[in-house]
Amino acid sequence: MNFKKQLFFVLFIVSNTIIFAAEPDKTLKIYGYVGNDFFYNSRQNQEMVDGVIMLFPKPVSTNSAGNDVNNASQAEMLSVNSRIGLDITGNNVFGAKSTGKIEADFAGFGTTFYVLRIRQAYAKLNWDKTELVLGQTWHPLFGNVAPSTPSANGGAPFQPFNRSPQLRLKYNLTKTLSVTGAALYEMQYASQGPLGTSNVYLKNAIIPDLFAGIENKTPHWITGIGGDIKTLKLTSGKITSFSAVTYAQYSNKLLTIKGKAVYGQNLSDQLMIGGYGVSKINAATNDTTYTNFNTASGWLNITYGSKLQAGILGGYSRNLGTTDDLKLNAAGKYIAYGYGFTAKSQTLMNGLFRIAPSVTYLIADFKISIEYDYTTAVYGSIRSNGVAGNPYNVANHRLLASVSYIF
Repeated sequence: MNFKKQLFFVLFIVSNTIIFAAEPDKTLKIYGYVGNDFFYNSRQNQEMVDGVIMLFPKPVSTNSAGNDVNNASQAEMLSVNSRIGLDITGNNVFGAKSTGKIEADFAGFGTTFYVLRIRQAYAKLNWDKTELVLGQTWHPLFGNVAPSTPSANGGAPFQPFNRSPQLRLKYNLTKTLSVTGAALYEMQYASQGPLGTSNVYLKNAIIPDLFAGIENKTPHWITGIGGDIKTLKLTSGKITSFSAVTYAQYSNKLLTIKGKAVYGQNLSDQLMIGGYGVSKINAATNDTTYTNFNTASGWLNITYGSKLQAGILGGYSRNLGTTDDLKLNAAGKYIAYGYGFTAKSQTLMNGLFRIAPSVTYLIADFKISIEYDYTTAVYGSIRSNGVAGNPYNVANHRLLASVSYIF
């Protein structure tokens, strides 16, 4: 996005503020924060947004001198996590209350490096028992229960992390119990495959990513379960994947305890480890059969306090292997796609562990946080059953200091 486009965005906000102010039936609330993050890593990592979102440490990669090139520390300070949003309340439509949201940050990439990008943009209609959401927002696997951490990764890769265009319908069975169904397509958070990370695989499959779930919400408790099914059409062949999630949260004035468990197949679009690989190639037709990597993941997050808050996050992921055996190609290598696999070295992740304590201080409109993140990954050489042999550990020590001005 060039300067003229960014200027247009600012003028759009200002002009619409005037328009909404002139219409008594509509209200507009501007919100956001100016965020500054400084971080130090003891090792090179798989990351996004130039390290603002850290996923896991990279495996050992030796150079000609026999040294591990990934065993190198780094440090940086960035403000791209700053964001601005608009909450809109409008007129009733079809007997429903209408609301909307537009939210952006500066974590997009372009010719001018970091540029504005859409985080959320949706319209919502609420009837007495029914809610309809149309537009881009958090994936239902992310849900209403997610870790509260100073880090921008939001608990990834143990927690699903994805915002997608979607049509989502929620129906309240009782005052506390509701069911949700959603149909989604990929955009910024896309699946991995033969053409790299792209939304074209789901687009070519025609059928959207489908989710169904049930949730119970009371003043102190949130509990729920859900399931997700997704089909990708690749250059030759298709792969269908299923994932399930269960979660719970307890909260009172000072204490919040929450956790989530995910059984996943091919959740690279959620920034989680795992994916899929080639299990069969028809030599006559060149059609390819794929098999899912199965992954189990879970996290527990505890926070306590109001003005001064202490928190801790623990996460664990485990690669359970593939549903069918993988097939070697003509070059004697396995072909697989997803986080945690390196094709050139045939290195695969078997497991991942994280412990991350933090302290946050709230004063006036400022939020000041410090977090220490210790993440260990287990790597090895990929085998036909989709697990790694001869495993070894690598670890990253991450120190994050974050200061935000909230408005």
